[in-house]
Amino acid sequence: MSNHLSLAEKIGVSRSAVSNWESERNYPDLQIIVSLSEILDIPLDSLLKDDAEVIEKIATDTKQRKKLSAKVKILYAFSAALFIAVCALLYFTRYQEISDASKIKTVQLNGEDLVVSVDIPKYRSLCGWYMDWGKDGKTITVSLITKRDLSFYNQSVDVIPLIRDDKPERIVFVYNNHPFATYNADDIRIN
Repeated sequence: MSNHLSLAEKIGVSRSAVSNWESERNYPDLQIIVSLSEILDIPLDSLLKDDAEVIEKIATDTKQRKKLSAKVKILYAFSAALFIAVCALLYFTRYQEISDASKIKTVQLNGEDLVVSVDIPKYRSLCGWYMDWGKDGKTITVSLITKRDLSFYNQSVDVIPLIRDDKPERIVFVYNNHPFATYNADDIRIN
């Protein structure tokens, strides 16, 4: 047993690997056979016993190890590519505009503020808005922005200050500058 350990340490393998070679469960690769030949001071042809079957098994084992090594490298490359793709997906979808009228639950015009309540998934929260008064001075266009929120806080109500003293007649929600929901100010005004 100590001979296995001593030999294993000299050639840089485990004791069980040496034991497996002796019991012919598997064979060392060619580099280790050359190291064994040098350490044991036995010529390679004597070490291999001119046994064509052993040489063939070693060659087969070596080919299988190389194939396995190639598969492991492919698996690592695939895993790295998948990780990068997931990170990119998470990065590029962290902010999204609301684009569907069904996501807007309530809209209220409360004095100088527009109060908007939305129905978004628990992992998203309202994080901002863009507002613009139309050229006619009577229409407000609003774009609502959500962000991924893994704290599951789910902020779904936002107060948008109107900034101007003018009273709007219409509130239009837009996505990429295309309207998807319109509200008449008189219908949503709270006094």
